This record gives sequence, structure tokens and C-alpha cells, in this order.
Amino acid sequence: MRTAGPDDLWSLVSGAFPPHQVPFVHPEPDGQHQRHLALVLAYDGTAYGGWQVQPEGPTIQATVEAALSRLCDHPVRLAASGRTDAGVHAVGQVAAFSTTSRLELDRMARGLAALLPPDIHPRALGAVAADFHPRYHALAKTYDYYLRPAAAAPVFLNHFAWPLREPLDPAALQKALEPLPGRRDLAALASRGSEVNGSTVRRILAAELTRFDHGLWRVRVCATGFLRHVMRNLVGTLVQIGRGRLRPQDLMDMLAAGRRIHPGPKAPPAGLFLGRVYYGELPEF
Repeated sequence: MRTAGPDDLWSLVSGAFPPHQVPFVHPEPDGQHQRHLALVLAYDGTAYGGWQVQPEGPTIQATVEAALSRLCDHPVRLAASGRTDAGVHAVGQVAAFSTTSRLELDRMARGLAALLPPDIHPRALGAVAADFHPRYHALAKTYDYYLRPAAAAPVFLNHFAWPLREPLDPAALQKALEPLPGRRDLAALASRGSEVNGSTVRRILAAELTRFDHGLWRVRVCATGFLRHVMRNLVGTLVQIGRGRLRPQDLMDMLAAGRRIHPGPKAPPAGLFLGRVYYGELPEF
């Protein structure tokens, strides 16, 4: 068991965010007609239809673009490190944009914080190289999923964790996660209809379960890439394992088979957080 740490959910609530690896350029280059900037964002995705702009309903991308367009006095379009689904949160989403505005970075950062709603927090703003792309230059990402087994009062957890009324066997979850690091075909955990260009094989760098003294559990996976709903399907499978309805080995059997031979529930989006996006070098675990 662990007490709350710098990367625990309760620390995030107080604004104690983990570091980021965005390759900001210091100082910002002078004399450029078009500036190239990047943002690190944290957000509560509860009230939004995900990251990507959609015809109906608010999204994170549309909300941030509207604020930046007002500050820059021209339309701004963001490119992000990845799309989060409706109800999914982020601690370290990275987005980049270009602008002809000459507004100083510190004034732009303060203005953006003032214009954005309280459930979207701009953590950092800075200049980047002209060819920087937050998605294509990312070497790895970490996703965290929070759950609360044996939750007596789930009403206050529903937006940020998966409250479960029954207990789970932590040893079974750990046993299922231990063999996961390595090159894995994630097709079995991707949702049907997921748009995948090329291989579904990704390198998993770390997969771990952390149990905190306050009762929350965190499933953390760091990988060179993810497919849609992989984390939610993974956690859903882990819950089945923790309940004793599947064996720990069944997870690896499904990955080897390339399909969900043991179908089960998909974890709800509220417990999922996009954590860190890594640039420059792969993290060590």
C-alpha cells in the first residue's frame, strides 16, 4: 500500500502535476512571421464530448481553440498528442498551434487561463520548433485508470474513478499485469470499428497496479502507443480477473489470440486519465 504521492489523484486535485517533456524553445526565436507554440493541458472531461471538435456538444478542442482565437485575433486550430473520449480526463495533454499574434507568452498564458472554464487548466505554454508535432513526435504515453473496490459511498467517486461495490483480489490483478510489458498486439483490447492505420502492435514499457492507503487503486500503463478503448477494455478484463471470473493468464491468452475470447464489461470513461506524453527519450521503469 502507498500513501498519496505526487502522481496520485488526490495530489492532482491540489494542482501537484507530474513534470512534462514538451521540448520548449528558450528563448522564443525572434523575427518569425508565424510563431509555433505548444500547450500542456489538464482537464476534467466530465462535461465534454471528448477532445475532438464535433458538430454538436462542447469539446475540449473547440473550447480551447475559441479562447486562443480570441486572444490571437485570428482562427486557431490545435493539433493534439491524441484524442480523449467523452468523459475521459487529462493531466498532461499536449497540443500545438501556429499564430501570427505578437502577444507575449506570459500575457497569452494569463489570458488563456482567464478565458477557459475552470475544468480546463493550461499548465504550460511555450515556443516549439516549427516542425514539432505533439502526436507524431511522441515516443510514449502513460494512461492511468482509477478504481475503488468495495466502495461504500460511490456518489462522490463517479466522475473520477470506477467505484465497485465488491472487493477485488489485488494479487490476481498484479499477476495478470506482470507479463504485459514487451511488444504486444493490442487488437484483442481495441474496440470494434477502431480506425487503425498499419500495425496494431505496440511496445508496452510498464504495466502496474498501485494501491493507496485511502482505498483507491490505480492501473498505470505506459506504451509507445494505444488503440481506442484499450485501457478501458484492459481494466474491464482486470476487474473480471479480480472478481475471480477470469484467470490472470486469460489476459495474455486473449492478446495472443488477437481477439476477446473472454468478453466482459468495458470500464467507464470517468476513471481514465491521459497522464504524461514523452518526447526526446523513452522513460525508464
